[in-house]
Amino acid sequence: MANSLNTEVAENTERMDEELERGRDSPLLLDHHHMSSPDEFTPEIHNKDNRGEYRFQCPHAGLFRCSITGLVFRMEGEGEVLYRTVPWDWRLLAQNGKRPAGPLFKFTCLKRSVCQLHLPHCEIYNSGGCDFLSVAHVTDDIIEFIPPREITETHIIINISGFSAYGEVKDEDSPTVPIRALVLLFYKPPVVPKKRSILNVLWLPRNAVIREVQEEWKRRNGDKCIYIETNPRCQLTPNKEYELSTDLTDEYLIQPKDAEFVDFESYENYFPTFQLFIQTVVVEVNLLLKENGGEESVWYRHVWLPATPPSDDSAVSPTEVPSSVKPPGGATAGTTNVSYLLLGTLAELVSKELEAFQWHLIQGVEGFTSIPRGQLENANKQVTVDRMVQQYLDDGAVKITLEILRKMDQNKLAEYLEKKFPNNV
Repeated sequence: MANSLNTEVAENTERMDEELERGRDSPLLLDHHHMSSPDEFTPEIHNKDNRGEYRFQCPHAGLFRCSITGLVFRMEGEGEVLYRTVPWDWRLLAQNGKRPAGPLFKFTCLKRSVCQLHLPHCEIYNSGGCDFLSVAHVTDDIIEFIPPREITETHIIINISGFSAYGEVKDEDSPTVPIRALVLLFYKPPVVPKKRSILNVLWLPRNAVIREVQEEWKRRNGDKCIYIETNPRCQLTPNKEYELSTDLTDEYLIQPKDAEFVDFESYENYFPTFQLFIQTVVVEVNLLLKENGGEESVWYRHVWLPATPPSDDSAVSPTEVPSSVKPPGGATAGTTNVSYLLLGTLAELVSKELEAFQWHLIQGVEGFTSIPRGQLENANKQVTVDRMVQQYLDDGAVKITLEILRKMDQNKLAEYLEKKFPNNV
C-alpha cells in the first residue's frame, strides 16, 4: 500500500511543496520595495506566569524580526522590548463580530522606541482573505480595531505610539478561503514490554508559535511525548472536513475518522485533531491528509518514529486503545477505554451538575488550559468527554475530571474514578 500511496500523491505533493516554498522564500515586502529586509534576532526567554516571556534588547534603529514568533519591530532607536502571548477575550471579540486570526501579544517597551509593528498572518495573499484582516488593540476590557497600514504576503503592518496587547482578527462573516497551515506531530512511544504507541496529529494556522505548542505539550505530558520534526507546511480551508490515512497494515486505529479544521480555536488550545493508535512496534509510517471524499492530498509525509521510549513506565497505559477497536484481521484490543469510563462517570451527574462541570472546564482549572465556551455550548455528556480527551489526552482528562468533581463535592464519584485509574493521579 505504501507504493500505491507514494505513486498517488508524489506529483501533487512535489507541486504543492514547490508552491509553498516560493511563498516562504518570497521577500517580506515589509513596507514597500525600497525597504530592506529585517535583521533577525533570537530573543531571551524568561518564565512569566508559567508562560514564556520574550526579551529583545535592541541596539539601534532599524527593522528587526523575531526568529521565534515572526514578529517584526521597526525601532526608532535602542530600547528593550518585552512581549508574550496572552489569552483572547472571546466574549469581547464576539460582541464586535470578530474572531482571532493570530495569537494575542502583550508588549512592554521601556523606552517606547517601537514605532511600527508587523504581525505575521497566515492568509494566502491573493485569495482575498487579507481584505478582512485588522488588528485588535486590547487594554483591560477595552478593545479597538486598527485598520492596517499595509498588508504584505506575510505580515499585517500597523503604526503604534504605545504598548499593551495587539493581535490579528478577522470578520466573523468573512468568506471561507484556504489559509497557510501546519501539521505538527507528537509521538508517545511504546514502553517495553508493551508495544502500543500513539501518534498525535495537530493542525494549526501557520502563524501559531510552534515553540509555545511544544512547551504546552511538555507541561501537560512531561517527557512522555516526543515532538517529531517534519515539514509541517500545507494549505487548509477553515470549516472544511479532512481525513487522515496511513499505509500501516498491522493493527492500528485512527480516531476520529474525519475532522473539521477550525482555525481560530487553535491559538490557545493545542489538542490533537487526530490520534493514530498503533498496537505493534513501528519504526516508520506514511501519513496522508486529504479533503473528506477528495482524491488529491493536501499533506503527505514519510515519518520516522523515534525508538527511544520515555523513562516513565506509565507512559503508555492500557487504557489508551479503545476496547471496541477491531483492527484489520478482526482482532479486538482487550483494554479499557478512558472515554467510556469518563462517560460513565458523567452519567451520574444530573443536568444542572453537568452544567456546573462544563462551567469549570470553560473557566479553567489550575494547571489546565480552558475549553472555549463555543465547544461546550449545548454539549451532551458524550461531546463533553470527547472535548476533554481531545484537549487533555487520556491522562489529563482523568486528572481534570477528578479536580472538578472534588470542587463540586462529588467526592464519592471522584473516589470511584480514582480507584479505576490509580496510576493517573
